Amino acid sequence: MGAEVRHSECTKENLPPLQEHEIDIIVPNALSYQCGQSVRSESKTVGNFRFRILVFPCGTLTTHGKQVSAFVEADPLEGLDGRWVFHGVKYQIAVVNWLNYTKSVVKSDTWTFSKEGIDRGWHDTVAVTDLTQESGWVGPDNSLYIRAQCYVRQADGLNLNSDYNGKQETGYVGLKNHGATCYMNGLLQSLFHVGEFRRIVYSIDCDDDPDAPGKDDAVYDGPVNKASVMTGSMADDGDKAPPLIQALQNVFYKLQTSDQAVDCRELMKSFGWDTMDAFTQHDVQELSRILCDRLEEQMKGTQMDGSIKRLFEGEMENYIECIDVDYKSRRNETFYDIQLNIKSERGHELRTIEESLREFTAEETLEGDNAYEAEGHGKQRAKKGIRFMTFPPVLQLQLKRFHFDLEKMDMVKLNTRFEFTKTLDLSDFAPNAGRYWLYAVVVHSGDVNSGHYYAHIRPEFEGSWIKFDDDTVTPCSEFAAVDDNFAGNDLGVWNYFELTPREIRGKTPPSRPRIHNAYMLVYIREDHAAQILTPPDPRTTNIKMVERCDREVRAAEQRRREKLESQLKIRVKLVFEKNLSGLMGFWEHGDIPSHHSLKMGRDQYVRDLALEVQSETGVDPEHLALFSLQYRSNPRQVRFNFLPPQSVFRSHIPQFNAPHFDTSDPHLVVLAVAARAYNFRSLKCVVEERKKIEELSKWNDDLSIMLVVKYFCPSTHAIVTLGCFYMQQTEALGAVVASGWIGERLQPFINDDVVKALPAEALAANSEAVSRWSCWEEYSERDIQLRKILRSVKSEQLWTGDIVIFQPTVPGATPAEDDEKLDVGVARELPTVAEVEGADVRDEVPVYPINTVADLAAHLTSEAEVVVTLHDARQPLCVDGIVSNGVWGPQRPPSAAATPSPTAGKKAEGAPPTS
Repeated sequence: MGAEVRHSECTKENLPPLQEHEIDIIVPNALSYQCGQSVRSESKTVGNFRFRILVFPCGTLTTHGKQVSAFVEADPLEGLDGRWVFHGVKYQIAVVNWLNYTKSVVKSDTWTFSKEGIDRGWHDTVAVTDLTQESGWVGPDNSLYIRAQCYVRQADGLNLNSDYNGKQETGYVGLKNHGATCYMNGLLQSLFHVGEFRRIVYSIDCDDDPDAPGKDDAVYDGPVNKASVMTGSMADDGDKAPPLIQALQNVFYKLQTSDQAVDCRELMKSFGWDTMDAFTQHDVQELSRILCDRLEEQMKGTQMDGSIKRLFEGEMENYIECIDVDYKSRRNETFYDIQLNIKSERGHELRTIEESLREFTAEETLEGDNAYEAEGHGKQRAKKGIRFMTFPPVLQLQLKRFHFDLEKMDMVKLNTRFEFTKTLDLSDFAPNAGRYWLYAVVVHSGDVNSGHYYAHIRPEFEGSWIKFDDDTVTPCSEFAAVDDNFAGNDLGVWNYFELTPREIRGKTPPSRPRIHNAYMLVYIREDHAAQILTPPDPRTTNIKMVERCDREVRAAEQRRREKLESQLKIRVKLVFEKNLSGLMGFWEHGDIPSHHSLKMGRDQYVRDLALEVQSETGVDPEHLALFSLQYRSNPRQVRFNFLPPQSVFRSHIPQFNAPHFDTSDPHLVVLAVAARAYNFRSLKCVVEERKKIEELSKWNDDLSIMLVVKYFCPSTHAIVTLGCFYMQQTEALGAVVASGWIGERLQPFINDDVVKALPAEALAANSEAVSRWSCWEEYSERDIQLRKILRSVKSEQLWTGDIVIFQPTVPGATPAEDDEKLDVGVARELPTVAEVEGADVRDEVPVYPINTVADLAAHLTSEAEVVVTLHDARQPLCVDGIVSNGVWGPQRPPSAAATPSPTAGKKAEGAPPTS
């Protein structure tokens, strides 16, 4: 019985009235429609989203006329951009049962409506065969009844494609977001488009002179990471942060002249911010005050002195006026912005700017215990308040959206509705205040813990609105710029068809707060707006600034190109044998001089470099082998390694830093070795028959080896680099000597007296000469290992790029050939003074005998630098300005001297007195 009563109440006539965001349609004679024939309802507007219901009473062609089809169709308002889009619209469609609406078919979904997706709904709701009055799906006149709701969370936007160009579309560019800098971007855009403010910024002279205005260190009063100020971590390099004014000029000039979004890291660095500060939202008011104060400071004493104040500064009066006696207290103060309450001090909501200003200037009566102590009159009843004296030409209103809730004991964001008009008459609040014109709306979207800022600005007087959202700049409708940012609550989609009429009356329709709302409003006095907004010509205003900025733009473009080129190319330092032959001693890979540098594509083949070498030297690429410095992990060495001609350079570039490779300055050191038929200094071929020249391009690391050969002279103790010797791995190490190559390469050093001449037998190009030589491998300056000269290089475990040192054998000095290694880290026993024939104990000092390169290495390892200081024996010793006077620490007064103990031992005769 209860269910029947319930159902008798739930008829179509007992449905609640249409809500603000709801629309309906009655389709009479629904069964008279053909399949695919449609009918539309009247349109309704929610926000600025106009929509209607599209119904196919006998279904669409997709359903073959078997199901009722219903859709929500967007009906865009006149004047919207053809690329309009409404993101995330939640909609609900209900096909209502006339007899029992709780049986209604209700469906909901979310859709982004645009020109390309103009309608959304369902093809199958109710079967056409069920459309009878008995079933309740049609009412009188076989009428079909449908309702639809739409929750629109934001006004229209633009559906942009990948080739959208904001500069071409609007004439303006955006600012890049470097973490959480959207609030700063919104503020900078609102200041930049005030043409008079831009002219003031341009007019300040920031020369390269250190004493010029703007050269002082910029200071931000908010939280700053001091380490970042010292390290300059916000910049791409270690350059000093530019002055704040100069950085602001650079940003403004780029905004006016650039075709792409502008980088503001330089400006952030001038605040002293580091990377973490870029991800922290600072106070917009504080940032605005710093910019204006710094500008005003730099213009003191110039023709522009006071121009910032004339643009942004207003004046208000704080007063207390006694009611019963003639006594008044007044104090004037200036302001750059006005903070308007959204919620009054008494807790009620304020709805408009005028209401908030009236609350701001509301008069308070001081009486009773709170009476005013008037000088000379005692406690008196008085009126206390604030009155505006003047408003500035550019009026900045800060809406106090963020509020401390005493109940929650935490900061909350107020999303209550607060309306503002496109024109604001302030005549009631100050004499001759006049009318103001809405110029900019800075919006905050989010909550107290996180959010996003963007700005709607009218750069031209009576022009169209532009949305500046970081680096995206788009046209926008007036509704999106103004009305959509009043905040308040929007009705959500509500399926009340499940409830009885009594339950519906007892419930409040669900709503959702609009979390995007105006945070800062900028108004410009109407009679000055055209002049204030006129953009300046930077060349006329400050040609020096233009020239400086143009130089920096060109330098930045050059750096960009170099960076792009560094990603595609690699610098190659080309080295020839003649460059190595100039090196002496134990040299490191960093000491290797290069012939010249050239850039090669990272994906180019090594053989292309060989062609470059041919064009410069004339050496046929077939007669050339290329080797690059590579890092060996076992043992840890940097040695030359063969570059296969068919490989690409990218495969030889280390992924990370290595001892020979710095990723901040990436380059490869490549050694070009020509066949022995070429003179290694002139690189001229000395063999007429081409067949006799080795084809080094066919190098095989498994069969061949290239050694870097040095020579040690036991007489002069000099180590000279002879060059590169290639051979078969099966050949004996002594082939370097037997071929006569060492004698040939040594001759210039002998002629220059760098090394002593050797007997002809030692330099003969035959196997007998090999026995007069020993060979050592140079692992490092501290690690020299003896190699068996008669064994093959493969047996001696030598690899391409290894460094070997040859020297003539000194009788009795060379260790036995079965000694695999000489440990130069162990000190040898020195000869005693008595063992040195004719030694004078007072004059002679024992020395290391240096007969081999290992002895030299041990000598260098044991070397110590001794500093001898000469001083007058009659004066106290003084080293580095410290006088040795027998006192540790500061002198003590005589009264502090210790009294000798009677039991203390007697002082030695002639001992110095104690201090």
